[in-house]
Order: sequence, then C-alpha cells, then structure tokens
Amino acid sequence: MIKWTPALSTGVKLLDEHHKSIFHWLAELEAAATDKRRLLGVYSVARLKHYADEHFAAEEALMKSANYPDLAEHMAEHALFRVKLAELQAKAIGQDVSSETVEFLKDWLTNHITKTDMAYVPCLKAFETQQDKA
Repeated sequence: MIKWTPALSTGVKLLDEHHKSIFHWLAELEAAATDKRRLLGVYSVARLKHYADEHFAAEEALMKSANYPDLAEHMAEHALFRVKLAELQAKAIGQDVSSETVEFLKDWLTNHITKTDMAYVPCLKAFETQQDKA
C-alpha cells in the first residue's frame, strides 16, 4: 500500500503535511484501481489534483520568498505534472484507473520529493534562520 514515510520529510512542516495529504489521495487512488471502482478513482484523482495544486502554490511561494535559485525549473516540473494530472482526470471519467497510472504517480511524486524538493531544503532553512534573526 502506498503511504508517506518519514524518509520523504523535507523538514518544512507545511510542505510535509501537504505531501502526506497527497499520498493519502494517492493511496485512495490505488484502492480504486485495485477494486476497479471508477467513481472512487475519479474522485481520488480530483482530490489528488486539488492537493497538488494547493501544495505547488504554497511551495512555490516559499521558494520565491527564499529566493531559491532553481525556482523556474521547479515550477516547470510542477506545470508538467499539472498537465499530466488533468489528462489522468479526464481519462478516469471514461475508464478505470490502471495500476500503471498509480505506479507512475507514486514514482513521480517520490522522485520529485526526494530529489527536486530536497534540493530547496537548505535554501528554505537558511531563509527561515535569517527570518528568525531579524
């Protein structure tokens, strides 16, 4: 079963909470795919898309505030993922969500968090420390 683990923690409480919510809806999507429950699949993709949008906006705002140097590249990854989620949402309406789709989403999210997101952690932590001293 898909679930968030402490290994995926960025140490940024808000973003970690978002990641947990995203993984919750991914687990729901996995259950829908396994049980071939199309309505749950459609709902789960919609919730996953909603939480991803909310998370990406918050994450991008934090990176912008901290003057993260790779913000544009990070935002481009988010934009591509948003397009993919919209495609998956439209597809889910007409057919059951496949286990391959769930695996793709799990792999993308896990890789994005462990590589792309972890890259901003030092910058956000330095910004946070600077704000605490001010």
